[in-house]
Amino acid sequence: LHIILRPNNPTPSVWNYFVECDDALHRIYRLPALNYDRGNGVDIYTSSQWFIIARDFAWYLANPPEGSFVEYYLQYIEHVVVADEAFFGTVVRNTHFCGTLHNDNFLHLQFDRWENEATGKRDQRKCVMKNRDHCGRSPTTMTVDYLPVLELSGDLFARKFDDEVEPHIKDYIDKRRVKEEERFLREAKLIKEAKEKSDGTEAEAALPLEDWEFQGEGVLIVAKETLQDEVPLCMGLAEEGNRILLQPCFKEDVPASLSPDWESGAVIIEEIEGLNRWDIGPCSSDGELKSIDTGELEMIPGEYSEKGPSCGIKLGDGPRRGRCIDVQSEQKGPGGLLHVFPCYTRWHQMYSFGNGTIAPRGAIHASLPFHITRELRKKNEGEVHQHLCLGVVGRGDADETWIEYTEEEMEEYDPWEYDDVEVYPNGRKSLQLWSGEQLQTTPCSNEGGVIEWFYVPFIVEEYDEEHEAEANPEDMTETDEEL
Repeated sequence: LHIILRPNNPTPSVWNYFVECDDALHRIYRLPALNYDRGNGVDIYTSSQWFIIARDFAWYLANPPEGSFVEYYLQYIEHVVVADEAFFGTVVRNTHFCGTLHNDNFLHLQFDRWENEATGKRDQRKCVMKNRDHCGRSPTTMTVDYLPVLELSGDLFARKFDDEVEPHIKDYIDKRRVKEEERFLREAKLIKEAKEKSDGTEAEAALPLEDWEFQGEGVLIVAKETLQDEVPLCMGLAEEGNRILLQPCFKEDVPASLSPDWESGAVIIEEIEGLNRWDIGPCSSDGELKSIDTGELEMIPGEYSEKGPSCGIKLGDGPRRGRCIDVQSEQKGPGGLLHVFPCYTRWHQMYSFGNGTIAPRGAIHASLPFHITRELRKKNEGEVHQHLCLGVVGRGDADETWIEYTEEEMEEYDPWEYDDVEVYPNGRKSLQLWSGEQLQTTPCSNEGGVIEWFYVPFIVEEYDEEHEAEANPEDMTETDEEL
């Protein structure tokens, strides 16, 4: 059962006593809302009406003890609009069942529009508000482009599905379940073989890694244009806060020791500067991602997804380890700032990798779901960009009208705005001018503003303990003292 743990404090204008008559709801009078701070001794909690409950809780609800809270509360709540969402959570939170709550109903849904924004004919009987245009919100209807979110959510259930709006999505879900079953059987076989080889003792099977898992140690995400610069630049986390910056990859003395084709090899954690290690995954299963020898990720489109797998990208080190790259405030247009945020599987935390079609080869991009682009086009507030790539501002060919500057910012020059700055052989201004700047989203068509990336895996060096002990300076100190 999922409960919003902040008490509900409904306003008097919406908290009313209703009765059903003649196949319609009628408002009778305003109902005083229960609230602990108002002296009622109880708070109302909103919860999902989709849940799984234990038998003893169900029995308690069906046969409430005489004089109990449930008996009293039933009389109060049964005539409130959407009473089911205010009943079960409130009972759990205000009875001895509070300590048994697992606050998750394994249901995936996303609310995106009010009832009056829905397409098709409206049923006015569903709306009990004075203003008929202000009714309850409707969950997003699942479409094929939403499948990666469903797959990676970890939930067992989802809603809502509509065969008229999207007739194919459930067929794709069934196909994915078959693939998952085949993978589980393969892994079970590997585990069984590992146990047999170890004579029945506990042994961990070396399950095969996906190409994008980079040996399980994470990856350095390097700006392609800076690979041969004196200071290669990487995607990394700022020293303070959650901002994702373009910043030096390595400690100061490391770049001089790099080989000309270092990006096709690997790096060790001791070489990097700051928090620059990332873990890619989990990824959705439609399409393929392959790590190739050059340091690039090759994306192969899937059966239904032209952008291939969608992946989370998590920080690999530091106090914010495990947080996901996130488009701040779910910015649906260009100019969304990148930061790390707790992972919760939404479109603005899921990224795909360009192959030269919808995004440049090597680019990382987020894609707006269909229902969002549809609503944006309805509003007709400007060009809608379905695919938003990670990049920088002030370098691309596009007229970046989405950037809003203060008067003070207009008077100050950024490092890249001067005429005598360093440029690359291709005529583009050096990305070094953006070192330390926060990454943000830009249209994938914005050539120059979009950054193309290489992916260099980390390796963990294994030391021989015997030889390490021989080389330990403390041993030499003891020998000197003896001498």
